[in-house]
Amino acid sequence: MKLILDNDVLSKYEQYYFEQHPRAHKKPIPKPYHPSINEWFIKQRPELNALKQKWKDFIVWWIKDLGYEDKQLNKVKMTFTVYFDRNQSHDVDNQVPKFILDGFVEAGLIPDDDEKHLTELTLRTGYDKNNPRTEILIDEQKE
Repeated sequence: MKLILDNDVLSKYEQYYFEQHPRAHKKPIPKPYHPSINEWFIKQRPELNALKQKWKDFIVWWIKDLGYEDKQLNKVKMTFTVYFDRNQSHDVDNQVPKFILDGFVEAGLIPDDDEKHLTELTLRTGYDKNNPRTEILIDEQKE
């Protein structure tokens, strides 16, 4: 299974989000990739929780929009490739998709993100000025 989180997905979600929150003015998810650990690790608890909730809400919406809610994939390997819109150095290990994985669990795509259900996680980065995105390959392992 291949999931692509790009600006088209964000635009569709923004339309839904602003219908639900008519007083909101700020985009809920500004870029089609997870915030770097350097950004969210230093936040105060309330701000971190708010960011985490925005991402969880978005991912749950996205998985439902794709029709993958409650799939309960049992043993999976995942590869996250983040294509940034700027050609600068990015530490691969700072791209840990914590909030995305939490959203996958909340939406029922996977039962949990523990070692029993998520057996392998591969992180990659790339550059695409015109099409920044996150590509997620999910490979369900047979028992």
